[in-house]
Amino acid sequence: MASPTATGGGGLAEAEALKGRGNDAFRQGDVDGAIECYTSALKCVDSAHNSGVVAATLLSNRAMCHLKQPTPQSLKSCVDDCAAALERLDRASETDTNSLRGKILYRRARALFLLSQSPAADEDEKEKNLNAAAKDLLQLLSFDGENKEAATLLRAVRAQHGSLGGGGGRNKISRALDVLKKVVSPGGNGAKSGEDGGKMDALQCLRIIQGALAEDIASSSEEIGRRGGVPILMGIARHGVPQGASTAKPQDPVNPEQCRVAALHILSACCSHDAFIINYAGRNALPPAQLAQVVEEEAALSNDLCGDDVDLGGGGSADVAVAAMALLVRLIVHWDHQEVVRFFAPKISEDGTIEENVSSLSAGHMAEVDGSSICRVATAAFLWGAGDGAAADTDARPPRAALDLISAWTASDLDALDAASDACYAPSSDSAKQAARGKKASQHRLSQEDIKRMKPRQVAAHRQREGEYRRSNLKRAIEHIDAFCSDETGGLDAMLACASRTNDHRLRREVGLQIGRMMSVYEEDDDAKKLILRALGCTNWKVGKEDEDGNEIPVSTLTIEEIDEEKEAEMKMENEEGLFAAMKRGQLTASLLIGRPNVGTWALKHGWSDGLGIDELKRLISSNDPRAMSIASELVSAASSVESARPLLITLVQEGTLENLLSHPDADVRSGAASCAAKIGLASKALSADEGEAMGLLDIAIELLFLDEKGGSQAKDEALNKVPSVAVGESTSMDRGIEVLAYLASKTFVKEKVASGYKPAGSPASRPTTLQRLVEIALAPNSGDAQMAYGLAGIFNLLAVSIETLRKEAFIGKEITKEQYDQLQSMGRTKEENAVEAKKEEREGDDPTAVAERIRKLANANVPRAMVKLLEGSKSDATQEKLLEGMGRMASEPSVRGIMIQQGCLTTCLQLDKGDKTNEAEKKILRQAQSCVAKLLVTTNPGILTVSQRSGSVGPLLKLIKDSDALDLQHFEALMSLTNLAGFDNETKNRVVAQKGIPILSYSMFSDHPMVRTAGTEALCNMVPHPEMMEYLVKPDNLRVWIAFSLDYEENLNCARAAVGCLAMAAPDPEFAKALVAMPNFDEFARAMMECGQLELMHRALALMVGLIEHGGECKEAVVATGAGPFCDAYVKTYQDEKKTMKDFNMSQGERGSLAATLTLAKEVSQLLG
Repeated sequence: MASPTATGGGGLAEAEALKGRGNDAFRQGDVDGAIECYTSALKCVDSAHNSGVVAATLLSNRAMCHLKQPTPQSLKSCVDDCAAALERLDRASETDTNSLRGKILYRRARALFLLSQSPAADEDEKEKNLNAAAKDLLQLLSFDGENKEAATLLRAVRAQHGSLGGGGGRNKISRALDVLKKVVSPGGNGAKSGEDGGKMDALQCLRIIQGALAEDIASSSEEIGRRGGVPILMGIARHGVPQGASTAKPQDPVNPEQCRVAALHILSACCSHDAFIINYAGRNALPPAQLAQVVEEEAALSNDLCGDDVDLGGGGSADVAVAAMALLVRLIVHWDHQEVVRFFAPKISEDGTIEENVSSLSAGHMAEVDGSSICRVATAAFLWGAGDGAAADTDARPPRAALDLISAWTASDLDALDAASDACYAPSSDSAKQAARGKKASQHRLSQEDIKRMKPRQVAAHRQREGEYRRSNLKRAIEHIDAFCSDETGGLDAMLACASRTNDHRLRREVGLQIGRMMSVYEEDDDAKKLILRALGCTNWKVGKEDEDGNEIPVSTLTIEEIDEEKEAEMKMENEEGLFAAMKRGQLTASLLIGRPNVGTWALKHGWSDGLGIDELKRLISSNDPRAMSIASELVSAASSVESARPLLITLVQEGTLENLLSHPDADVRSGAASCAAKIGLASKALSADEGEAMGLLDIAIELLFLDEKGGSQAKDEALNKVPSVAVGESTSMDRGIEVLAYLASKTFVKEKVASGYKPAGSPASRPTTLQRLVEIALAPNSGDAQMAYGLAGIFNLLAVSIETLRKEAFIGKEITKEQYDQLQSMGRTKEENAVEAKKEEREGDDPTAVAERIRKLANANVPRAMVKLLEGSKSDATQEKLLEGMGRMASEPSVRGIMIQQGCLTTCLQLDKGDKTNEAEKKILRQAQSCVAKLLVTTNPGILTVSQRSGSVGPLLKLIKDSDALDLQHFEALMSLTNLAGFDNETKNRVVAQKGIPILSYSMFSDHPMVRTAGTEALCNMVPHPEMMEYLVKPDNLRVWIAFSLDYEENLNCARAAVGCLAMAAPDPEFAKALVAMPNFDEFARAMMECGQLELMHRALALMVGLIEHGGECKEAVVATGAGPFCDAYVKTYQDEKKTMKDFNMSQGERGSLAATLTLAKEVSQLLG
């Protein structure tokens, strides 16, 4: 068997030949011979690059051979080969693999079905094989619904499944459902001992079904639907189980709540499959109104709203309510997905006509979840436990579930739909998550690659369709928000009441963010104002607008609409609520500042209680109510982030009102105020002149980093110094501390203190430094997908860069440079003002040496590993971009590159994947990752890298080199890194060639930037003597380019030096030598190089002459014809006294070495030609 070539091309060719022989043997009935051929072919492709589809095809063919020999061992071999084939197919770079995948799935299902018929198999093994076969067939039919063979086999599998155990479908799901059916049927009292389920009780049956779903959600959900499980489970979810049915032991207490929750979880798991909803969970089988009733009933119990004369059996079950809302979210996400499919599934012909092709998934099997049910459910959940005298520490789970529900129901675009889907499937099994990833709404956007493949009319038609969907979905989202926030529904008021009542800071922020998101959906500010008018305590939304004369309309001049007596009584009652009403208005204003800043500023200045917002804000701050002060803290923090709102807060700072928040014992209250103070201070440049004020804020921020969830200092307990897992979407006091630090880290003295191990005065000796704490937080589980991840990325980024560098970067791509801008600014200032500015720059400046030292401290403190952890866990493009930018800044310091590679930066950047369809933001992230790889490898010894790191770096570097949107600096660094790698070993050169690297490097030689041209030339030089490189060089057109580059030494000496060096390195190759001397201008080229007067060029040119002479024959004759012999004789004679020459020409040490080497080569040429 011939071994594959270095590039793998020979291996694939031989594998194809063996596959052909195997196919011929199979057609002739020689199954054993076919198996032998396919096995030999697989050995050829194992080491070949990009062989995934080829290997999968060979495995599939061999599996078919095993299927033709239906012995148990052959059938098991068939199953194993199919599994291996699917694994190879998943790793393949090709995207259109459904045809091959369908064959593999069918063959494995067929083998599993035949194994289930083996007499030697027991009942459990048969059931396992049948379930696996059904799963494969369902997956096949999901993308090939017209496959008749698969449909026929699936019917046979189901029939066989139903005959297990003597008929009646006695598998574990059907047995469990039979027991549950008897439990919930009228007059039913569960299964008796010894019947069907033996001593199984209802809860055990539900757990069995959950276990089956965890193992195989596709076939198990199909079985549940086919066996009539939906009405059984829905009955348990609504009414629970009768006394004695939930336990096999009559003396044990009944726990109907667990049964109800389990039933709802089962239905949610099943609804992760579209096929289940389509076939078994239509509107009549799984009515949203009944799920809404479940939540409302539990909420009523939690609020004690049913009176003292009715025994309701205790408070409502939050677990039941949350499970019911999770199921509603699944239904909403499914319906939204079908709407997306309905819009985008029909194909667009080349003439731009949209084909009529109504998908079966959108065939009207299920109407949209009705809005009234959603509104009732969410409102009831937000008011959970809000009865008279209810404590503020009520269960936060129902309101959080309501937030997920409202977020999904009001999703306004494709990204919002995907976010709702991700949140919906977050707690699901891996198979359910995989199914969700396969139906992303955003995948229907066109990528640049799609546009290139499509005709202009197709692109226009798709854009039009996108616009129609966007308008339709936005209109629907606004209708939903209007309905939920209306006075009749009371949803907005319920959310504000929930946020104002709770002591859970996280819940308050989550509610506020959701209100902000809903307000951001409106296209016009006035529409949002009208919606929140009453909740804000405003009598007219036009307050603050300009009249016809351009004057701002005050409250007193407004024409107020007539208010009937009922509404007037309601408003009077609301005013009498006092502080609680002010808290709700403050919470609404804070939400508006986050989600719709313009409206938030209007509310703070004009709308809140008709212009009394600042007064009510002061009331909240001075109330001593922790909840009111927390809302005030959130509000000032949000307002300080909005430029137009900052002036409204100045009075709070000047009057010292903000001090009430900064000195509050609750860390959450302090954190928001500290954030506000930092933002206002930086905006007004106050912190630049007062280092003491900045240090005070720094100490507050650092203290917040060491607080646990309850606000207590973690330093009080050594065990609490360990950072807990950070829950996605949760906001803690750490968030505020990191936010303040991110603002302060723009100051040079703060950077130095943090990097140098700063601790506030009085900190316990055992407490980590600020930098160590930031690293601990970043390394905590789930930190990458937490809200604080962006802040951490920003801090690490700022610590590794100077203000001067940031200013220079701000001018990249502009028509003016930073130096030109500074000069213009200086011309517009007086001499005294320039002196003040110079002192400021001296005070705030950051010396490059200091930056390098700071980067070394960051590397030694494990900051690179922390950034890697954040990058691996982050789903945010903005966070990933900031982290990669920080890695790139650190990698600019050569001394830390090895440490960064050891801590995982290189591997993580290489593994970063954005899929096939990338938008502009994702392309920028990939470009940054590639740039980081380039910076890390410029000076790194390739010998310290693993083989996978060296070979894996080639592709990203080549992509960066050919990226037209990349900067010249990025091109240069990528070329230098590739030069470094290619010079290490032949395996790396093979990788460069395999990825079409030579044409890419050749193209870079024509860059407009001279340094990029030089780097491209040097990169190709290091590819010598690879056969592909030599084949490239011997082509006359390419040789002309290299000779031209060599002769261009007066314009670009470095590039010419690299070009001549490449020719000299290639000279030992006889084919190249013949091609070079055959060039028409070889004589002119050789003379010019020898006589150029540049020692480094002359040295390389003479080395080239030596290489050509050693070939003898025509090559030697060509060199003789150039006059190289007489020239070298004269050169040696003239400069043989090296000491005198060096003294006469005042040569540097480097020039002296070049002269000695040149004289040695000249003597060698003379001797060879003599």
